[in-house]
Amino acid sequence: MANTIAGSNLAEIAQESLAGLSSCFAPLSALTTDFSADVRDAGASVTTRYPTKPTAANMATGYKTASSDVAMTAATITLGTHYGFTYGFTDVERSKSSINLNSLFIEPALQALGDKVFGDVWDLILNANFATNSVITAANFDRDNLADLSATLTETKKAPKAGRSIFMNPTYYASLVKTLNSAEIPGITADKAEALVPRVAKFDVHETDIADANGENLAAFAFQKNALLMAGRTVDSEMAGQAGIEVETVIIPGLGLPVQFRRWYDSDGILYYNCNLLYGVAKGVDYGVRVLTA
Repeated sequence: MANTIAGSNLAEIAQESLAGLSSCFAPLSALTTDFSADVRDAGASVTTRYPTKPTAANMATGYKTASSDVAMTAATITLGTHYGFTYGFTDVERSKSSINLNSLFIEPALQALGDKVFGDVWDLILNANFATNSVITAANFDRDNLADLSATLTETKKAPKAGRSIFMNPTYYASLVKTLNSAEIPGITADKAEALVPRVAKFDVHETDIADANGENLAAFAFQKNALLMAGRTVDSEMAGQAGIEVETVIIPGLGLPVQFRRWYDSDGILYYNCNLLYGVAKGVDYGVRVLTA
């Protein structure tokens, strides 16, 4: 009997990919997101809403007379990006191989898909969208700088204190890790062993290697989550099913982002696998401070 490629069942591959998807896309939790497995066409628009800070009222006049409507801001996000990857195996490859698809093919491809998504997010962090900048060299970047950035968000940008994060490139992230002392990570903790940065100065800290891709000397971005918006949906798979294409959709736990997997056998003797995302990103409120290298 011919051998088959391990993990070739589509549902199994989709489920086994969840760990890699969760790892790749975890920083998206720092954004305001509108994710759903509802079907939409590429190029469709999604209207998402997020609350703005209300004003406290005097209760002396009564509960009802002092009430005010909850302030909501509506934002339109175009689902203009439908990206993914496709790879295939011939009958000969499948008959002679015991390759673990998840580790050898899918995980690197998921990382590439994550790079595409975060590249699109980073492309929003331009001076035209967020004009408050702070020039800090990598050698001097430490927790004191995070405290200053937090103060700027509070005093200058009037940003809520909850839901703050900072994205930074590997050089600045490494500098921050090196400057954290035993007060931040006492002893030899798992975080210290893995060079992970805990929550510092009200910020969740995320490392990204896409940070300087926009050509504006951008090294880091400190922000409140309503500054960056993202929506995600799934594309219609009804016709795919009629054409004999298997389709599985998984939802990334804790994030809600839908990811679609497809598998089909072509007449040229190749078994194809595909993983794809339909999403869009947009600028929200100007609750951000850019850290520049110069």
